[in-house]
Amino acid sequence: MQFDIRTLLVAVTLATAFCAGARILLWRMHRGIPGVGQWAWAGVLGVPALILIAASDAMPQMLSLSLAQILIATGIVLAWDGFRRFIGRAALSPLTLGLLAMGVLSPLAIAHIGQSLTMRAALNALVIALISALIARELLFAAKSGQSAMRATGWLYAFNAAFFLVRAIIAIARGDEPVGQLNPDGFAAVTLLWWLCMTVAVTLGMVLMTGERLQRVLDRQASRDPLTGALNRRAFSVVAEKVVAHARRNGQPLSVLMMDLDHFKLVNDHFGHGGGDDVLCRFVAAADRVLRGEDVFCRFGGEEFVALLSGSSADRAQAVAERLRAVYAEEAATAADVAHPPPFTFSVSVGVAELRAGEGIDSAIRRADKALYQAKAMGRNRCELADDGLGAAATV
Repeated sequence: MQFDIRTLLVAVTLATAFCAGARILLWRMHRGIPGVGQWAWAGVLGVPALILIAASDAMPQMLSLSLAQILIATGIVLAWDGFRRFIGRAALSPLTLGLLAMGVLSPLAIAHIGQSLTMRAALNALVIALISALIARELLFAAKSGQSAMRATGWLYAFNAAFFLVRAIIAIARGDEPVGQLNPDGFAAVTLLWWLCMTVAVTLGMVLMTGERLQRVLDRQASRDPLTGALNRRAFSVVAEKVVAHARRNGQPLSVLMMDLDHFKLVNDHFGHGGGDDVLCRFVAAADRVLRGEDVFCRFGGEEFVALLSGSSADRAQAVAERLRAVYAEEAATAADVAHPPPFTFSVSVGVAELRAGEGIDSAIRRADKALYQAKAMGRNRCELADDGLGAAATV
């Protein structure tokens, strides 16, 4: 069988159809992920576009190629909209879509009226190059550490933008001397092969990006307390080892806060377990306001929480604990029912311990826990510093 443009068109159309099917399957499996539906429709539109190009003998050529161009442009805009939704950005507005439609249809109408295949090819390539560059920018700026698939897909679209920019330049340089009916500038075979590679690669990128997102969700579920969103005890143990090692390497102090919500059994008895859950979430929100991004905060169990304060001595950690205690009391008082106050106060007791030289994190937590029970014994709603029996705590 002779390998010509028509043969290549059939092969690319079949590959595009298979990739469209893969995107549809991806969408059906993960309907809750934003943007995946737009990816599926973008893949579907590529199939009739290629069929129209292949069927240009059976209908007016300018009409079939113009309709194919509209479908291709619509598909890449849908892909752009899908990527925006996927990374958490707003969907393309009606104004943006209208401007894009004008940008595509106006030059296409001019090319159609002028009966210029060269102009049509050049304008089509420029539209694809522009939108590909916009997609590349979205993905490369949004990609974070560990999101290799998103970064790779962004670079794919950057290369696609460069390819179609070159494609437009070549189309203009060739002028209106047709090489063949389906290959007016002699570059169609290369373009179709590039389309084939991009379609497969981008579809794979979409699948991998979805996998990355699902893995992040699973990692979060495995490491976070489902009620409060704080680290769970298992994840805390892993992170704590790294934090301690970093503190030792850099000769920095590290302090532990052990926190327990006061009268929590009374809270559950008075408000029910739903009310107790609200109190736990309110305390975590207060901790988020007070603690720094580099501090490690964990729900240790029940109404007990622990925090690691990097670079903080015992005195500084005690000041942070006092601030957290005050912020939580203030927020709880604001949320309380003034007309029907509960027979207790919303408060937290805190034990503070600074990691000593050569000490393990478990030992420091035990000392902070003893300080916490001392705070409880002294009337609750207070912060107590661990008594090391060695004077001031040493720097790690």
